[in-house]
Amino acid sequence: MTLQPAPRRAEDTGDGDLEIAVEPIDIADPSPLPPGVRRVLIYMMQGPYLRADANARLWEQLKAQEPLVRSRLADVYLDLVVDDEAGVAFVRHLDVEGAVKAIRTQPLTLIETALVLYLRRTLLKRDSGAVRVFVGRDEIEDQLRSYRAADISDKRGFDRRIEAAVNKMKKYSVLLSVSGDDDRWEISPVLALVVGADEVAAITDELQRLLHDQRAQGDQT
Repeated sequence: MTLQPAPRRAEDTGDGDLEIAVEPIDIADPSPLPPGVRRVLIYMMQGPYLRADANARLWEQLKAQEPLVRSRLADVYLDLVVDDEAGVAFVRHLDVEGAVKAIRTQPLTLIETALVLYLRRTLLKRDSGAVRVFVGRDEIEDQLRSYRAADISDKRGFDRRIEAAVNKMKKYSVLLSVSGDDDRWEISPVLALVVGADEVAAITDELQRLLHDQRAQGDQT
């Protein structure tokens, strides 16, 4: 956001003031891309992802110009992932030599990692034909209770960690708000795309390592 001063009226100008009329500079737009494509590119790079049901106009523009959008994203080392059935699209880094990271990744704590795995597992267990999957705060707390560190005797402290993990999932639109219920959320279908089978295996190994380190620290206290 930029700030610019309010224009001064002629009668407000003092004798010692100098008024300068600044005319806008007419600079030709060098981009050949249509405005709709440029808006899609900006939205995709800002993230976390595009939902067809939440932003139908941008989704239509993406689908109408998908090859062009994909090409321009590849120019900055980004891969476009589109799932028409789920109605979601997102970008990830291209795995090519010399690629520069164009978007930031967010590190996860042990509790956040465990929550991601649980949400993905819940999403994939949905009943046949079910379009939306929901999860409640009580279910999340029950699932994460086993990850409570041995040295955390304060239940309140552990609850704060769970709350922080839930808030991060909400911030990045992994958990979507449900109208009229602050303790229940929809699990975004994008999670099944972002975290594939290979990622699950790697995350599970990392989770076990973090859990082992946490328990080892507890034994030393």
